[in-house]
Amino acid sequence: MLKLKRRHFLKRSEVKRLSEELHSSLGAAISLEDVEVAFTQDDDEVYFHRGQPLLIRKRGRLFPSLKSLLDGLFTLPEVVVDMGAVPHVTNGADVMLPGIRTVNGSVRAGSLVVVVDEKHGKPIAVGESLLDAEAIKAGGRGKAVKNLHWIGDEYWLLAKAE
Repeated sequence: MLKLKRRHFLKRSEVKRLSEELHSSLGAAISLEDVEVAFTQDDDEVYFHRGQPLLIRKRGRLFPSLKSLLDGLFTLPEVVVDMGAVPHVTNGADVMLPGIRTVNGSVRAGSLVVVVDEKHGKPIAVGESLLDAEAIKAGGRGKAVKNLHWIGDEYWLLAKAE
């Protein structure tokens, strides 16, 4: 279980900076009130809204939590994987090209994507695309998405614990 070192509510100025960063990096404009930030033992940051993880900053990269994606607070381009890839992705493995069925939305190398399963269309991971959409659609071998946060990881368990 992830250990949180300290936790506090954000000041208005910090909320404003976070809102601006969200707008510039994710194109999201959501109302952020009563946001708490918690610091992990690795100095990553988890932003909570109403007790649930909203955003995660891991190694300097800000991305939405799976909980916030499931709640419809954010949208990201989708990488749809076959059901054979699901157990691997939900154990933290990066997404490999052969397991990808399709790509929905504008995906560029370095952009954030949500990984969804083909059967239910539910988010199972958030990752960073290593390739452009065209290269992913062309298929082949190798890694396509670096897995940042997945169902069952320490950040997911924070949502269940709250």
